[in-house]
Amino acid sequence: MYNVLLVDDEPRTIDALEKNVDWRCCGIRKIFRSVSMREAIRIIEEHRPEIMICDIEMPGGSGLQLLEWLQVQKKKINCILVTCHPEFDYMRKAIQLQCYDYILKPINYEEFSRVLTELVRKMEAAENGQDTEKSINWGGMSDMEIKERGLADRERNVELEVKKYIQEHMVDNITVTGIAEALHFNPQYLMRAFKSKTDMSIVEYITKARLDTAKKILKDTPLPIKIVASMVGYGDYAYFTRVFRKETGVSPSRYRSMHQ
Repeated sequence: MYNVLLVDDEPRTIDALEKNVDWRCCGIRKIFRSVSMREAIRIIEEHRPEIMICDIEMPGGSGLQLLEWLQVQKKKINCILVTCHPEFDYMRKAIQLQCYDYILKPINYEEFSRVLTELVRKMEAAENGQDTEKSINWGGMSDMEIKERGLADRERNVELEVKKYIQEHMVDNITVTGIAEALHFNPQYLMRAFKSKTDMSIVEYITKARLDTAKKILKDTPLPIKIVASMVGYGDYAYFTRVFRKETGVSPSRYRSMHQ
């Protein structure tokens, strides 16, 4: 079994990783934590973990800079990058620095566990002389394959994660910034990727999701329209009525009478 170092400037991300991964089942004996490049270097020097799970964007030193330091110092640590940045240049640089794999936030813990277990098995095989490769990394992937992998996977996740978040928080005051923070996305990337996948902005989809839910409630229940409005995130009944009329051409009460 091996020791792992988790590096992320957001402690809650490390907490979530510790909680949602069965580390012993993946072949991990002990977990070390770090919230900065400087602290990570200290832990590496002192405890020599065999695996590092590292974020890219961190103040005081990025994950890529930490990988560069490992190479300069000739530290034999296999690294999995975890980040909200699927940009091609990041991924290409990570491979050049012999990163084993690149997992995108929000983390799919089942996928993460699979990748980590696979890495551990390759490390064990290499130690037992079953693998003659000196480094364990992606290797063999063309630039186009790297780009397609990152963008295709991330855009699919953007749509599903954003829609799920909006549905679960419909009664709240939803903002793009709030969604991005909750799901660990860069806000600008989030807007671009969602638009690319759905052909509508996140704000447009929020309105659509709220009104679609309101229509269903109006058709299926006798609840007062003011209550329906509040259930889908419109505290101002008059504003809800205006938005509903603009999108459907009729008032909420008229819509109900037409469908009951």
